[in-house]
Amino acid sequence: MKIHLWRFMVMVVIVGIALLTVSGQVLAQEPETVKLTHPMEGVEVSGVIMIAGTVDFPDFMKYELFLKTGNQLIWAATVYAPVIDGNLARLDTRTFPDGLYQLVVRTVKTDSNYEEYMGPGFIIANNLGAPQPYPEIESSLLYPPVAGALARIRNCSGDDLSFTYGSPVGFCSADDLWIPYKNQFSPICPYVDLLLIPCEYRGTAIGKGQPRGASYGFMAEQGKIYELTYSGRDRLYITEVKGEEMITVAAAGVQPTDAAAASQEVKPAPAAPSASEATQDTEEMLPVSGQGRASNGPFMAVASGLLLLLVVGGVIAAWKRGRPAED
Repeated sequence: MKIHLWRFMVMVVIVGIALLTVSGQVLAQEPETVKLTHPMEGVEVSGVIMIAGTVDFPDFMKYELFLKTGNQLIWAATVYAPVIDGNLARLDTRTFPDGLYQLVVRTVKTDSNYEEYMGPGFIIANNLGAPQPYPEIESSLLYPPVAGALARIRNCSGDDLSFTYGSPVGFCSADDLWIPYKNQFSPICPYVDLLLIPCEYRGTAIGKGQPRGASYGFMAEQGKIYELTYSGRDRLYITEVKGEEMITVAAAGVQPTDAAAASQEVKPAPAAPSASEATQDTEEMLPVSGQGRASNGPFMAVASGLLLLLVVGGVIAAWKRGRPAED
């Protein structure tokens, strides 16, 4: 009896050590990395700048950038792909009052839990007297998403837009959006970014006060980007786009302390098919399907432990069979 108990205890210790080892390796995989390299702490910036650095973490859904002034957080951009030593977002500093700001990065995982990281403080100094009412660029970069499909809906008409979306498949999302009209003095169209569960989507786009709108339908596929541009009445254009190229800061020739060089990397927004324009950028998020970079670590740890348990049990059973029977 003592021999059997000793064998059992040895087996438990071996399996426990194996599980702890595998679990430790899982916890060490894919650490969360948030590093902002431009703008640097304490520098003065003006005009259009590029925010650069690294944002990468397990179970990635998106990251959001905010400007903090006092106790206020001002949304700046949302991106649905990790970036390593590259461009994180564009920022038209002329739409903010001059003063001291701090960058804040919010990392959002596929379970919607998030963490916030405080970045460098910097000074906006455009000396304009008053901020410009409209940015000249779309701040959120269109990188291919890792946790679904991405759709950017632009309202390039002179009317507020009612945009509905839904799917004939039950588990996909549905909602009604309101996107403000494009002011004639603004160089870009107001837009909303949607992270979609890969499904077929149908809906309507109708400008406020218009007698009729546009009906549409498209298939959203994993990792792809779609631009839906409304230009009034029944005119809605749907285009699948490749997305922006993820160029590292070093390859782009942008030095962390060189605001002018960073500004040269800014690309203008796509030309709108309409003549009117938008007051501010907006951003929305749909529930995601969990098809992102979810970690299989816990499952691997349990499976490895069970496999090791079976192997140890088999060895013990074989050893017992090879022993002579006791009287």
